[in-house]
Amino acid sequence: MTDVAKLTNTELAALAETSAFTIEGAGGDLAEWVIGVTGLLTEKEIGTPRKWMTFTGKQMNDVFGLAGKNRYKSRLTFLAFSLDGLDIGKLAMFKLRFGARWFDDIVGNNADRENAGDRDGDC
Repeated sequence: MTDVAKLTNTELAALAETSAFTIEGAGGDLAEWVIGVTGLLTEKEIGTPRKWMTFTGKQMNDVFGLAGKNRYKSRLTFLAFSLDGLDIGKLAMFKLRFGARWFDDIVGNNADRENAGDRDGDC
């Protein structure tokens, strides 16, 4: 099984400059997520992720200055993997079916809402 790297805030900020397949709210044992998602990607002939990463809602809030409606619950767990070596066309369709997002889209959407002043409620 591939190890899951806990990203530092600096690494998380750098991730926004590239991207990653990102699952919001990965609860429980992350090893089970890695095994399950890797199995599905193999079955769909998409490839095998080379690098798995995890970070928290608190890190997202701190690194990207999220507040109000855009603020994540501090203990929310994100699980992501790099796109290197994967069939991106097939992965894009898989992402839609799986309900995941690209990391750079998450950051961009949150930034747009922050800049629009949409800060009511919780994310």
